[in-house]
Amino acid sequence: EVVTQAWKKLVLLLHPDKLQRLDEETRALGADALHEVHSARDELRNRSQAICAEVPASPSKAAAPRLLEAAAGSRKYEITWLLPDSQDPKAPVEKYEVWGPRYFSEPGEPFDWVLLATLPPLQSQFIIVEEAPTQQDVMWAADRVLRSTLSLAVHAVNGRGSSEALALELPWTPAFPWLRGIGSLICNKCLQLTPRGGRQGWTECAGCGTGLAADLAIVVRCPECGGEVLWQQNSLSCTCCRKTFCQQSQRSGQKGGKGHGGGRGVQRYGGRQW
Repeated sequence: EVVTQAWKKLVLLLHPDKLQRLDEETRALGADALHEVHSARDELRNRSQAICAEVPASPSKAAAPRLLEAAAGSRKYEITWLLPDSQDPKAPVEKYEVWGPRYFSEPGEPFDWVLLATLPPLQSQFIIVEEAPTQQDVMWAADRVLRSTLSLAVHAVNGRGSSEALALELPWTPAFPWLRGIGSLICNKCLQLTPRGGRQGWTECAGCGTGLAADLAIVVRCPECGGEVLWQQNSLSCTCCRKTFCQQSQRSGQKGGKGHGGGRGVQRYGGRQW
């Protein structure tokens, strides 16, 4: 109460309207002083809460995450949470923080969480956008491992600390067509890559015709971004940065219209066969 009254008096004294008739240098000094007054109030409030307050309750989930833009390079997702009906004086909410993981392990466990946004206590909505570098890192982390959902966490925060997280899962791989594709098998004879998809667990090698078992499956990673490389419409492309590495083509030949290898698909990269 005492701090608030003192803060109000100083804010009125240093308000820009009160300094209009002064010279430019004095007005600049007044603006700096006003900023210091606001910072001092926040610091005193945080110190008081660190001693006397309780950690706020975890935010409650509102509507389901909503996809606003699905185009590659400009994806946007909206998340929302419920604001409390009234502030608890023992556990006030000073701000909300939104966090996301920069990496996922191969099994899909999130780690290396980073702060995406700090929001005022009356805001109950956040839009994660691919154009923002840190937010893009979080999106691409889910792209790399083809995770079915993207994990985000929202915390209510005051001077005492952060609440338990409101964990949100944004539908991911099913929402974006370029994250879907067919994995590869590697031939143990000619070492060529072939799209999976044979019958009864066997696939014919596109190079030498050998039957390939499912245990010859291999995860191919992009050397530039680490995203998984999948077959999509006869192209072997990165699902993250979308770089194309090779095309699966059919070669016509001399005997009965068949080429070398019986007219089987051949993977080419830079004019060379894989």
